[in-house]
Amino acid sequence: MALVLLYGALAAAALVVSLAARAVVWLWPGGDPGRRKLGAIHLAYLNGGFHLATLTCAVGLHRKGAINLGPGSVLDVTGPLPAGAPPLMAAIHRRLREPSSWPRALADRDVRAAAGALHDELVRRGLLSSPERRRWFQVTTTPLWLAAAFGVVRLLSLFGNRAEAARPATAGLLVVTGACAVVGWLLLRAPWLTPAGRRALRSAAKGLDDARMNGRALMWAVAVRGSAELLASSSTGADSRFAEAVGVYWVPANRARKLSWVYDDWTPWWDVSDTAGAAIRR
Repeated sequence: MALVLLYGALAAAALVVSLAARAVVWLWPGGDPGRRKLGAIHLAYLNGGFHLATLTCAVGLHRKGAINLGPGSVLDVTGPLPAGAPPLMAAIHRRLREPSSWPRALADRDVRAAAGALHDELVRRGLLSSPERRRWFQVTTTPLWLAAAFGVVRLLSLFGNRAEAARPATAGLLVVTGACAVVGWLLLRAPWLTPAGRRALRSAAKGLDDARMNGRALMWAVAVRGSAELLASSSTGADSRFAEAVGVYWVPANRARKLSWVYDDWTPWWDVSDTAGAAIRR
């Protein structure tokens, strides 16, 4: 029993060390935010990754009359690209010059490349966790894995010794070992946003004016508050059909209120390193 109490204290110390190291990595500044103000597409990507960013682009294009929904849930271009459109929006507009369903448009190589470039930009500006930061988050779990390994070694040493294995202390050892492994596994995932990214979303949320929900404001509301804003604004059947066609039900209704231990749900399928980014763009 004394060994179990000692092991429990060791596991608790390992957890404290891991959480302290994680806090240091979380608070460590990274990237250069720059002076350029974040646009709605930037905020949408921070808030919900690729799908919310492309949904926000679709809302902006639709409200400007640049795209519309045709027969069979096919989208096509019905007007020019709005002035000052960001690259991701421009890539979607360019792809829809050939009428297409929304999933096929999102699978376009140029659309994916524009999203990759957007991800890279937000990482450079210190708003999203970089690959290096994510690796450091994984390193912080080392004390927990060492504690779990100690427990596994001790349990293996009891193999073949029925009298010792049947003692209540063995059950306690097994519980603490399993807890170390589970907590270590949970903490392997790095947060999607950095502290600077969270501050940017909170600041944008405070700046939304519900009383002036015009077309441009709706795009910002979808970016910051999530897809539920588009559903709420779909007052006609045509609007509802458009919202469904652009995948409004694929995106969680609200991503802005994320706690710090809700981990990265939006890591893109591409590697955001320079080498992979160059490969995407070719």
